[in-house]
Amino acid sequence: MNKHVQWLKKNKLKVTPARMKMLDILENTEGLLPAEEIFLKLKDELPNVSLSTVYRSLEQLCNNDIVSAVNIEQKKEVHYELAHKHHAHHLICLSCGKVIHLHDCPVHGYADKMGEKHGFNITEHKLDLYGYCPACQ
Repeated sequence: MNKHVQWLKKNKLKVTPARMKMLDILENTEGLLPAEEIFLKLKDELPNVSLSTVYRSLEQLCNNDIVSAVNIEQKKEVHYELAHKHHAHHLICLSCGKVIHLHDCPVHGYADKMGEKHGFNITEHKLDLYGYCPACQ
């Protein structure tokens, strides 16, 4: 069984052609994509899909931790990536909105230590660092 089907069924979400294709698009993309770009890629294969369907599906996928959302305030939009692809943190430029994935996790040991110190069971964490990329400095 396809892993995307497994993720959807595990979370009691309907397996639809649009959701399956959205997950394929996110899995085969390096980096983050805004909903509009996902919609344009999806529209090639599923011409009857609407942008509102894409937004609703992304919201459901995010609510079930299948997809992760990163708010890019400079662009006033949310970008998405497959949550199961890799554990990721980001550098986000406050000027142009460029996003750089940090492949190393600078928080893992600290999160474990803080969880232990406060008797908290840490199940996940997110870290986005904001500043200015070399082109915008």
